Amino acid sequence: MSAPVVDVSSEYIQRVSLGANEREGPESLQTYWETNNNDSADKPSSNNSSLEESEKDRRELQKAIRFNALGTAMGFFVNGYMYDISSVLLTMYTDLYPSFNTDVFLQTAIGVAMLYGVMFGLLIFGFIADYFGRKKGLIMCSSLVLLGNIIGVAYNGTDIDGALWMMCIGLGVAGLGMGGEYTCNVPNSMEDSEEVDTSKRGGRVTRLVMAMEVLGNYAPFVVQLIIIAAACRNAHLGLRSGCKDQVVTRVSFAVATIPVIIVLIYRTQMKDSKMFTRDQAKRGRKYDGLDLYIFFKHFWARCIGTVIMWFLIDWINYSGGTFGNLVLQKVIGASLFKTVWITLAEGVAWAVWMPFLVSFIVDRLGRRKTEIFGWMWLASTTLITAGFFWQLRAQPVAYIIWSTFQGGFQYFVFVPVYLVPAEAYPTRIRATMYGVSSSLGKMGGIVGTTIFPQIWKRFGGGSESLDGLRGTMWFNAGLSYVGLVICIFFVPEYSQRSLVGEDDRYNELRRRYAGKYVQHLKLNDHEIESEDAESCGIFRLMKYYIFGPKEVYMSYQRKYAAMLAQRSGISCVEEAQEAACLPTYYNDLTFFLKIYWRIRYGKEGCISNERESEDMAYYQSRKQKEVATGSATKDSLHQEEHISASALMEDKH
Repeated sequence: MSAPVVDVSSEYIQRVSLGANEREGPESLQTYWETNNNDSADKPSSNNSSLEESEKDRRELQKAIRFNALGTAMGFFVNGYMYDISSVLLTMYTDLYPSFNTDVFLQTAIGVAMLYGVMFGLLIFGFIADYFGRKKGLIMCSSLVLLGNIIGVAYNGTDIDGALWMMCIGLGVAGLGMGGEYTCNVPNSMEDSEEVDTSKRGGRVTRLVMAMEVLGNYAPFVVQLIIIAAACRNAHLGLRSGCKDQVVTRVSFAVATIPVIIVLIYRTQMKDSKMFTRDQAKRGRKYDGLDLYIFFKHFWARCIGTVIMWFLIDWINYSGGTFGNLVLQKVIGASLFKTVWITLAEGVAWAVWMPFLVSFIVDRLGRRKTEIFGWMWLASTTLITAGFFWQLRAQPVAYIIWSTFQGGFQYFVFVPVYLVPAEAYPTRIRATMYGVSSSLGKMGGIVGTTIFPQIWKRFGGGSESLDGLRGTMWFNAGLSYVGLVICIFFVPEYSQRSLVGEDDRYNELRRRYAGKYVQHLKLNDHEIESEDAESCGIFRLMKYYIFGPKEVYMSYQRKYAAMLAQRSGISCVEEAQEAACLPTYYNDLTFFLKIYWRIRYGKEGCISNERESEDMAYYQSRKQKEVATGSATKDSLHQEEHISASALMEDKH
């Protein structure tokens, strides 16, 4: 958090006070009026009707937020189920078919098929959610998950390899929809939580997203435990066990189809968040070069924090999750049936409760501190596991208890990793940047799952030996310490900060850069007010810059600058000059920037820059002040006329 502002103007106090009253609802507005106007005769006649309308709007907003919350919870429960649906199936086919047991490429394909779908879904639906809306994106996501499940139920082939490749296709299609679930649902839930309570925003989103996803992670183990007990109990004996593997696979997918259909129907009644609706109405589904410029100039540090953190934790988590049962079999020699029981017991006893615990800590402790604790714990315990590997292996119960205890604390990393990208970027690009951060992060899961068998064999001297498995633990411990260092410097801290204020800060930063651009090109009032400028686009500007004549490019550049000015609220040269003279220090709330400012500008300069950055959220241009002053004058005249009329009526009586 940046240093508090000491010198606060009356305009700042007025804006904050009015903003707080607007957010608290009509009761606060009523209290505010009664406090400042003791004479009830001085109230406008329309006050009661406006309060009734505000109360109605507030009830409708609360109803929509509750409805969205239930849709979010159901969607992430399904996501969690689908993520772990292939874990037991992978172990089952490894036991049944020797050819599959030696086919590392097909094993890896099953492990990463869904991740590839999720990665591309994150990128595609991030743009869809910001451009077309969260609700439309969610409906498309659920449709894709349903299609993937249908393919999984119908999987077939001339041999086992062909059938498994068809299952891979189903997992990939479902993954597309699952990726969109993040970019459409998490930003929408975060924006809804902003309307509920800013101070508890992180905990609410954690319970709706991460906690429900973890519950869903263990649901396939319950389903598959029942199916395996009935159809494939002795899979470790191979084909002679009589295991009906197709029944296990098809029922596993079929069970998920029912909640997916329910979620799809429910999604048709969900609504876009109030913050997104307001922002979309303001910008009109349009992006421009200023968004790109500000991203590369001011957001690169936080982007490192959101991307690399997700990359590293997904590398560790997905490689361990995909091959977890196989590792358990190697270490303690358990059968498939026992490994499923052990995994389920670990979850019920410990892991499934951890996201709920973190949800009550993450707002109090803060995003960065919570994640630092998670990385430190994960790195240290993995190091201990590798160091005492042979002692733990000699005691299977001790190994199970320790690994359960170790894995549960990874949610101190996961929860901030899920939250920060949904808070660190403004509403206009929130879903897009959430998709970029998490999709590049999912590459970590793909890379980790793809090379895990190779690393295992490399450390094991060419075979999947226990020595090789211990080597992978040393490797993961090193990755965790790298994550700890990057987290300290590049993860921004957005706990207790209003997302509405962050949007105001970003929009003011856009206005100042637009003013500088206009001043640099020396546009006149006529050019700024030109109606032709609105049709300009960044791609056409780049086309003229690369291929077009210089004269055409220069002419189009002036129109493009006018378009940026219009979108930023600048209507004349005087306003552009005013905006261009203002500082553009933007605090990205990372420890790295704070250190950089301290070194370059000194302690006092750093504090001044932080204050300038915070003040951007409350800055009023000259035009805005005139409008506000004019409105206040009209209200004052109206009140004086009302008082005079009341006094005249009393004289007549």
